[in-house]
Amino acid sequence: MTAGRAEAMLRDWLADGGTEAIAPRRAGDPPVVGTTRVLDVADLGRGVRLVLFEADGVVSAAPVVTGPDGPSRAAAGDGAFEAIAGLVREGRPAGGVWPRVFRAVPSASGERAIDVDQSNRSVVVGERLVVKLFPRPGHGPQPGEDLPAHLAAVGFGDVPELYGSVRWTVGDDRWLIATVTAFLPGARDGWTWFLELARRAIAADDPGPASDAAERCGELVARFHVALATPSAVLDGAPLERAGVPQVEAWRTRAHALLDDALVVTPGEHGARLAALAPRVRDAIAAFGDVDATPTQRIHGDLHVGQILRWDGGDAVADLDGNPLAPAPERLARQPAARDVASFVRSLDHLARIVQARDGAHPEAADRWSRAVRRRFLDAYRTALDDAGARDLYDERLVRPFEVAQACHEYVYAARFLPRWATVADLALPALLAELDA
Repeated sequence: MTAGRAEAMLRDWLADGGTEAIAPRRAGDPPVVGTTRVLDVADLGRGVRLVLFEADGVVSAAPVVTGPDGPSRAAAGDGAFEAIAGLVREGRPAGGVWPRVFRAVPSASGERAIDVDQSNRSVVVGERLVVKLFPRPGHGPQPGEDLPAHLAAVGFGDVPELYGSVRWTVGDDRWLIATVTAFLPGARDGWTWFLELARRAIAADDPGPASDAAERCGELVARFHVALATPSAVLDGAPLERAGVPQVEAWRTRAHALLDDALVVTPGEHGARLAALAPRVRDAIAAFGDVDATPTQRIHGDLHVGQILRWDGGDAVADLDGNPLAPAPERLARQPAARDVASFVRSLDHLARIVQARDGAHPEAADRWSRAVRRRFLDAYRTALDDAGARDLYDERLVRPFEVAQACHEYVYAARFLPRWATVADLALPALLAELDA
């Protein structure tokens, strides 16, 4: 079959409803309905094609292979991710798909899926590369490209090295559809390695090594923030800015909106308990009003323990794309470092709540562990900023209200994407409010 005939068959299949089979889906996503429009098809060779399409007003990208039973969404082992890496290695375009090369890409073959919950889709190629595909690609500048390049420029090496990226040009639009980064040997994300420490420590009622790990994370995050606040030719504008009352008020408004969304989407007993706590949550959100000006900078934007990779060479910060559910302007905006800190300390507490829910740990033991590791993280973070002469990056007044906003976000995330997470959110929020009332 000729390449042209194969593409024509693929387009016919897509027009006949095939986009439902390849559309990016997560738990809670509705089926594709309404009009589907194929924007472009790119042939990567070896039977692999990338499809850029618009369904229900959302632009999506998907790798497709054609087998004996017809087209299907490519899985790890089908060669699609290896083909994307090859595109960047060779620096050659494929139709409207254009690679951008930052560093020479090593040869690699073979594919292995990364079996963790992820909004985007990452596959290990040849145990040397990680190819991340953005099923819902971003238009215009994206943090997944510019932040790694900036960090490399200022000498911060504790992130997976970015080899290159792939963008799809359609008319005046340029969509980021994939990045290729170095694979870190032995890498395990924090929801795995830190959770193991938490389970042992809570069972023994002794923070022990988990507190040491929290200290290392605090130091790492501080150095990460200092690097992001260091000028380079990569990022436009001054690395540090100051937000005034209008911006702080926008954060407060957003926090109230998160609570409102959580109240709407959270069902059953979890929803009833959240509704009972809502007045106290609104009182806690009011603490944004205590801040009239604060420093802002580029931040991670989706920082939690799962983003800390422990690998054979140490620890590294991963997934610099920001919150995948947020629009690009928000992910590119300068924000308080305290927002990353708040998100991270919430995730430390979530480890305790996971152990409480899954292992039946006593709530008081979970509380003690959570308080100990969060305190160790925060102490290490402050100390590392002091040592770098950069304490002015961090406004502690914002940590608690951002924590409360993050707690509301967890309910929304659970309802829309990971229903079992509702139990963690349901345990974490009352514990946080109890600390605020103490």
